[in-house]
Amino acid sequence: MSTYKFIYWRPDIKESSDGKMWANVHLLVGYNQCSIVDYQKMAEELRKTFPEATDDKVRCGKVTKSSYCQGFSIIAFDARIPKGEYPGWTQRENGQSQDYYW
Repeated sequence: MSTYKFIYWRPDIKESSDGKMWANVHLLVGYNQCSIVDYQKMAEELRKTFPEATDDKVRCGKVTKSSYCQGFSIIAFDARIPKGEYPGWTQRENGQSQDYYW
């Protein structure tokens, strides 16, 4: 199963007083059934890095246009998080847009 993990940093939104920066976090998984169970498994994987990503803060969707992840399931979590290393996650600054639409 193909998986992509992205953090899109948003320096255009002011950093908080506790040093956290706004980010759009996307987890994409290919070749699943896009069922509720699949999205729940994806959310569990997301929570391994971001335990604050509660169900009410996670959005679900499907990639509709892409050269490499067409039809993949996607979950998105937007929050202020500490800037730093996140092993296994690809990090991109604002302006380096995603290569997919959902």
